[in-house]
Amino acid sequence: MKPTSLLVALLAFVCSGCSESKARVKGKVVENAQPMSFGANQAALELTPIGASGEADPNKMYTAVVNADGSFEVVVSGGELPLGKYQVAFRAFGKLTEKYKSVPPFQRELKAGMNELILDLAKPD
Repeated sequence: MKPTSLLVALLAFVCSGCSESKARVKGKVVENAQPMSFGANQAALELTPIGASGEADPNKMYTAVVNADGSFEVVVSGGELPLGKYQVAFRAFGKLTEKYKSVPPFQRELKAGMNELILDLAKPD
């Protein structure tokens, strides 16, 4: 086998498992479909896997900090999460805490590859 063919075969083997069984999550927080802006460290999303019992497992929570333009992306653990159903909760800090404390968590199924989430704080489900 030629070295080039061997390299291509090896690369195909290594990448065959790349992100096939993992989910990536990014998205945007809006209110009434309008873009929002946030101060530094004022908001985050918590993604908690829901187990077979139907309960969220807080021991396996993933966090995505909301950027100034309302965008977010899960970057912990290489940005990849196990596939499955998650409870997604919006958390506000500082001056935003009181205004957004009543935003209820919602559920989303994360599938292989990129998952784009839009969280409308006026109607979060």
